[in-house]
Amino acid sequence: MLRISPRLSALALFLQAAEFAAVAQTQAREEQRITITADSFCSDTKLRTSNARIRWSMPGAALEAAGVGNFSTAKQSLEVTVYKNGFEKGLLASVPIPQATPERPLAAQAQQKRPIPRAFQFSLIEVEQPKTSPAAEASTEMGAVVEGLEPGVNYTWRIAIETSSGKIVSAPVTSQATTCPADMAPAPSARKKRTP
Repeated sequence: MLRISPRLSALALFLQAAEFAAVAQTQAREEQRITITADSFCSDTKLRTSNARIRWSMPGAALEAAGVGNFSTAKQSLEVTVYKNGFEKGLLASVPIPQATPERPLAAQAQQKRPIPRAFQFSLIEVEQPKTSPAAEASTEMGAVVEGLEPGVNYTWRIAIETSSGKIVSAPVTSQATTCPADMAPAPSARKKRTP
């Protein structure tokens, strides 16, 4: 029976983790020309529901240089993590960016085999179609709305785009999910009538 010293096994685990991190880094290249913003807000239609609007844009020349004609034909996904260094560790959820509506939302897909944390149990309910700005250096902008975020949790978002030369991702942006209180009043028929 071969016995491995604790130092060697720790070194082996470290090397495996470093190899995994290197593979993860080569799988996605960060594209600095993709800009992303995330704004949290309370839903207008569902009480106590925290939503976020994520918008991203990229100059047209950068899209063409990356091998992407435009956002409407690109295979994109919205990636999110609530963990420190979650993207590097594979602790993230991913939502493909197709056509989503409030009537037909898309649920997030966690990238891990464990039970899905509550923070990842949100839905993509709206996708804004790509818009091109009329400026000389035209950029294309898109947006999406997610619903059902865990109040008070810090979400780190990024956009991933599949290109002919591999996957590119935006720099991550963090926003805190809004806590959405609601005053509840009993229905008029449920109120007791006062007698004078």
